[in-house]
Amino acid sequence: MLVEASGVHLTVIDPCLDADLSAKYSNDKRITVHKGLSLEIVPRLSEKFDCILIDGDHNWYTVFNELRAIEERQLLTNGGTIFFHDVGWPYGRRDMYYQPETIPKEFRHPYAKKGIIYGRSELSSPEGKNSGFFNAEEEGGEKNGVLTAIEDFLIERGNEYLLLRFTAEHGLGVLVKKHGIKSRKTLAKWRWLCLVHNMNEAIRRRFPRVYRVVKGIAKRAN
Repeated sequence: MLVEASGVHLTVIDPCLDADLSAKYSNDKRITVHKGLSLEIVPRLSEKFDCILIDGDHNWYTVFNELRAIEERQLLTNGGTIFFHDVGWPYGRRDMYYQPETIPKEFRHPYAKKGIIYGRSELSSPEGKNSGFFNAEEEGGEKNGVLTAIEDFLIERGNEYLLLRFTAEHGLGVLVKKHGIKSRKTLAKWRWLCLVHNMNEAIRRRFPRVYRVVKGIAKRAN
């Protein structure tokens, strides 16, 4: 979807374990592919980005240090935005490791290749979600999960960013860099968008039949 957008240049960081993205996009001058882990590549970058999407290794160590590297290298433009996947359940407060050996031992929680059940801290096997991944055995606590990493980063950066959380798709996080935004209306629009979306999601989940009827009426009216 991002590739299909016009007028943009994309920089992709990926270990390319499933596909060789360098070869796939070799003929597209708008796309630059860096093959490797984010914590190896990000500290080497120097260009500025209007938008950064973080959707990789869902654990505290990786996300926290990605944010630190972005800040130290000043990679995000003023008024720019960082998007995150999985700031909600199951990985908002629980680490997941694609390659556990790449995470320093002191930052690695005890883990197992077992499933996650909503409302239960301990893992379950073979039931539960994402049982094929290495998941932290316990949920919550210090330095555990994507959302925890973002919050710990914000403790360091003070009031420089606005964090918004959208409930859909296991939690979409939006981190807006306040510096460079000249109008308070822009921040107000972000807050309003988040509020409306989350209210919409809450109605959809609690009253699915009513939601479907209303959406059908709205669709026909349009």
